[in-house]
Amino acid sequence: MFKPTKSKLSIFFLVLTFLPLIVMRLIVYPITFQTLQEEIIKNLEIAAHKQAELITAWMEKCTADAQRIASNPFIPFVIQPGTGSTEYRELLKSLHAMKYFDSLWKEYGHKEIFISDRDGMVRIASRQELVGTNISAKDFFRSAIRGALFTSNIIPSDIPIENETGIQEIGMPTMLVSAPIKDPSHSVMGTVTLRIDVSEINKMMQNIHIGMTGETYLINGYGYLLTESKFIEDLRSQQRIEKRSALELKVANPQTNMVTKGVTECLKGLEGFDVNGYPDYRGVNVLGFWHWMPDYGWGVIAEIDVNEGYGVLYQLRNYIMFIFGIVSVAVIIVAFFLGKKISSPIHYISDVAWKIAEGNYNTRVVYQSDDEIGKLASAINHMAETLETQVQKTEMTSPGKVLLDHGNSKRA
Repeated sequence: MFKPTKSKLSIFFLVLTFLPLIVMRLIVYPITFQTLQEEIIKNLEIAAHKQAELITAWMEKCTADAQRIASNPFIPFVIQPGTGSTEYRELLKSLHAMKYFDSLWKEYGHKEIFISDRDGMVRIASRQELVGTNISAKDFFRSAIRGALFTSNIIPSDIPIENETGIQEIGMPTMLVSAPIKDPSHSVMGTVTLRIDVSEINKMMQNIHIGMTGETYLINGYGYLLTESKFIEDLRSQQRIEKRSALELKVANPQTNMVTKGVTECLKGLEGFDVNGYPDYRGVNVLGFWHWMPDYGWGVIAEIDVNEGYGVLYQLRNYIMFIFGIVSVAVIIVAFFLGKKISSPIHYISDVAWKIAEGNYNTRVVYQSDDEIGKLASAINHMAETLETQVQKTEMTSPGKVLLDHGNSKRA
């Protein structure tokens, strides 16, 4: 039997209970989610711009070091021993005896320094085995000998240089900066070349922490990593790299082998972000911000896993849905029993009232309570008593009519 009162009560309790949760899910949650999105992207943007500023400042220092060494007044006497007075030549010998240039290299702290004459012959170098080699065919020499400051990209070394473990290795990521050496008449008479320790860029990239899964990294114009990945051990275990991620790993989705969205946009020379998530070079959905550095042909990308970035809100969403489930079961149970407790007396009283309306005036409501339902039961009982009394009085005042009616009913 359908009981509308009970159903209405159940619906009322459900709506009353779920209204705050619905408001939270439909209004509070989206607003909170958008605020968190903006905060995450802001943090990624700050990280990317900070890294770009640090790299720019570091590169400017490297080029300034090359220019300062090129302008050292003793350098011309090294590449052209016959130049200058006897006093200068004697002073140079004295300085050489004191290992002046060794202390000069250590002062600047670069990987290597070598100085060549106009013909490309290396006259002095931080490594003795480089002295006497000819670098005239190298791009960095040809650019500097024309009077221009040269900065190479980060490239694999074509000569053995010391790797992370102290072993000489060919193919190590390296970068060269060259500056022209000029005489007093501003004619170019040689070049100074610095081999930059690119591990410094790795340190800069790893010094900024963005959560547990966040990282910043540098890419070149071909979409390859120039710095080491935060997840290098995972990449090695997956056999995606052999020795290091720099210059070995292309920043591409491993499922499609297509460069990631961050790299695609960055290589267009754009700056931007993605708040919805895209697969990174691990195949993990990440939030990202990218910034292109046109002066060097590099891109800085800052990323964090979607699950970490939105983890708190995902937990809130799951918590809300869990509460929805628990509360809905509890409310349905409570509404069922409470509705039954409220509606059963009403339906019982309603049934008694129908019996009284059908002429059963001796029927009474058996219900004891001080609430409104109890008052209703008392009122119906009082009404039944009144009707029963009136009927009895009527029967007593008209006995003949009653007997006549009774006799007619028998003949019928």
